[in-house]
Amino acid sequence: MNAVVRTGTARHLVTYDELHALCDQGFFENRSRVVLLDGEIHVMPEYGFRHISWAMALARLCMRTLPARYFIGVQTTLRLSRHNAPSPDLYILDGPLPEGEVAAERILLVVEVADSSLRDDLTDSASRYARHGVAEYWVLDAKTPALLVHRHPKDGAYPPPERLSLEEAASALRIPELSLRLKDLNAE
Repeated sequence: MNAVVRTGTARHLVTYDELHALCDQGFFENRSRVVLLDGEIHVMPEYGFRHISWAMALARLCMRTLPARYFIGVQTTLRLSRHNAPSPDLYILDGPLPEGEVAAERILLVVEVADSSLRDDLTDSASRYARHGVAEYWVLDAKTPALLVHRHPKDGAYPPPERLSLEEAASALRIPELSLRLKDLNAE
């Protein structure tokens, strides 16, 4: 369960810079678990074994197979806008990580690993990435396991995702070097 930090009864949309200042002042014990979603501060729960296993297997594959011209973010902040700075399990950018917000056309792929968060990853997270123009968003369902592939957002929403089983290959639309089958990741 995510905890939302609110002050009083008035709602204030927090910016990334404000969140960063709060972290610098020591307001959060573990700043790596704090994310900004739609202007609200969320303190994320610790990852479980299954989640970590899948996320790291995916990261290893990407680091091993993709050329250095891509930036591969692993469980790090992705600044979508001044009010949105999630920390997806993996994202791939065309070129280096910029200091500020990342333009949508540079975000080639975002992947979330869902162990206990499948519903949120398929609704809230999918909506957020679609609204920000992320062309391709994958959700790795760690329990099933299966890969749910969202592509081509329109009017701030993705069409229903394509569901791929362990044996089916997924190829990233804008990353010709990236193709995978979940059964080949050796996550567990």
